[in-house]
Amino acid sequence: MPSWPALVRFGRSLAKAYAAVFFCSSARVGVWFAAATLATPGAALGGMGGLLAAALWARVFQLPGRGRLHLVNGLLSGLVVGGLHAIDAGFFLWVALASLLSTLLSHWLAGLLWKTARLPMLSLPFVLACWPVFLAWQVHAPAALPLSALAIASSWSAWPWLDQFWISLGWLLMVPYPLSGAMVFVGILAASRYLALLAVAGYVCGTFVTQLLGGGSDTPFAFNYSLAAMALGGFFAVPGRASFLVAMAGSALAAWLAMALSVLLHPLHLPLLTAPFLAVAYFVLGSLGARINASRPQLTLEQPAMPELNYERAQLAEARGGAADSLALRAPFHGEWRVTQAFNGPHTHKQPWQHALDFDIAENAQGHGGSGALREDYYCFGAPILAPIAGQVVRLRDDLPDVQPGQPDTTHSWGNFILLRKDGQHVLLAHLKRGSAKVRIGEWVLAGQPIAACGSSGRSPTPHLHLQAQGDGELGSPTRPFHLTQVLVRRAQMREFRLFHLPEPGEALSSALSDERLAEAMRLPRDRALVYLFRGTEGHAQQFSLHAKLTLLGQSRLESTTGASAAYEETAAVVGYYDRNQQTDRMLDLWLLAVGLTPFSAVADRWHDRPPARLLPLSLGQRLLCALLHPLGLSCESTYQRRWDEANGAWLQEGRHLLTPAPGLRWRCESQAWIVPGIGVQRLRLELPGGTWQAELDVAIPALAP
Repeated sequence: MPSWPALVRFGRSLAKAYAAVFFCSSARVGVWFAAATLATPGAALGGMGGLLAAALWARVFQLPGRGRLHLVNGLLSGLVVGGLHAIDAGFFLWVALASLLSTLLSHWLAGLLWKTARLPMLSLPFVLACWPVFLAWQVHAPAALPLSALAIASSWSAWPWLDQFWISLGWLLMVPYPLSGAMVFVGILAASRYLALLAVAGYVCGTFVTQLLGGGSDTPFAFNYSLAAMALGGFFAVPGRASFLVAMAGSALAAWLAMALSVLLHPLHLPLLTAPFLAVAYFVLGSLGARINASRPQLTLEQPAMPELNYERAQLAEARGGAADSLALRAPFHGEWRVTQAFNGPHTHKQPWQHALDFDIAENAQGHGGSGALREDYYCFGAPILAPIAGQVVRLRDDLPDVQPGQPDTTHSWGNFILLRKDGQHVLLAHLKRGSAKVRIGEWVLAGQPIAACGSSGRSPTPHLHLQAQGDGELGSPTRPFHLTQVLVRRAQMREFRLFHLPEPGEALSSALSDERLAEAMRLPRDRALVYLFRGTEGHAQQFSLHAKLTLLGQSRLESTTGASAAYEETAAVVGYYDRNQQTDRMLDLWLLAVGLTPFSAVADRWHDRPPARLLPLSLGQRLLCALLHPLGLSCESTYQRRWDEANGAWLQEGRHLLTPAPGLRWRCESQAWIVPGIGVQRLRLELPGGTWQAELDVAIPALAP
């Protein structure tokens, strides 16, 4: 017999299936949507029956879980069948059969669409399952009702156009009544103000196009316009101007396709259901997903979410990892090198080869010793060159002589070179030393592996290394954007850690090498829970435990006993946290603010991050102001510094967090973390305007089984 916690989890899953109909994720909103369906008892009964039947069919056939889309499609099938069939002896059989077909289609189409075209399944199984039901009803189901049997013409508000909008939303849940549709809209608004905006804008745009094209009454299928806008503008794309324009274009296209599809389906007496929305979503997402150099709008097909979360992820990813279309490269050398020519450089880095970097080694601002007349005078000549990516050697040359300074070989512009390929992208390292290549064509190399030595071959006025990224394997091909990752940039007497960096001329760069003691102290053990004694501004102590877990999708998350969690990624050089869920937990917020981005280089003196403002302990008034001024969310500017605290035998990591919701309005707080070798994060502290949060590591205990 299932335990009570298992029943609660199952109930939440069912509630979230209702919410997912309109791209929401809150179980409470799902319960609200379920309550709205009670306006049509048959639909409410059929929807719940289809939902439970989908869960049962998946268990009976032992189908692998693919999220909750099979539940959503079973729910939609049950709503439509139940809403249009009298409650009689055959009622539940029709619901069960429609749910069976939609469940089987869900588990087949999910993999097929993603593998062949990297497209989401959406509500396609629902449409394909319900159309055979409608065809069968034309002969074998005299108890079936026409769509017009549900329509109610009475108005609820003083604005008929507003009633029509609410009715259109209600049609998807088979409750085409103004009050029920208004309930649906309130649920969407509670889940996401941006989704609500898209729903309204999409409906207005689609209805306007329908009227311009001479279409008739579109209320029973106008929810397709809202669905198209919500999917393209916020759920499967990062919100922004570009995605909003795409959303409106999708709504207009859905209106046109609805008119065309209705002509095709009318002789068969089949309703449109969500067919116009599906066609638009597949056309638009398929086309945008096939772009080679994707920029705006940025799609989230791999991990779609609510618009606010998509926006937060994009802001954090841009701060940490740069633009989505930029290739991340490791620094291709040991030690500290100088940038002599950056992107759009004054000498040779001009279009179409503007994305390139030149490096040498400097001491006391000089790149050479002696007179500099000989190539051997230059500090970089003969220095090891490392692979900036893991990839395959596709071309190389190693036989050209190294020229003397001031005597470039203009016949062979690139000189000796190595061309690496990874995932269709190519990286060129040029002007290498003659006979220094340590790899061969066809060989696979690892990032950081020595592959050659710096030289002065080709068009090289002085010894240096040339680095560029390009789309194909031809020498002289146009370059493409890239950036350096996990580097230290010297700023006066400090070394600033950068996960993403576009070098400037004259900068001194080095790789951020990991300190094993620091890395070991920051690694999260999966076999133990870290128990902290937390004291908030009220002063009393409270015990919290944090433990690392691995989700079924392979994501690493740090989870608290309250259910609050955040994802994290760890490389050889840094650990970073992101994707904080909505569960309230002050201890986890303190952790994320203090060590949310922590490089493992012991010589990294300073770095920056942009955590979401919702991590800060803001008052209710401050939160309301941020929500009013920044509907999609707001990030704070965090600056970290770290030094060795001899008195405590720990690294002291200090963060200053600045939030600017409006010009001239600034809120600050400061964090501290003491990282002890061999122990971990021993103490955390957050200084607030009205008090202090602090936590002390109490004990590490074996973690509970997931």
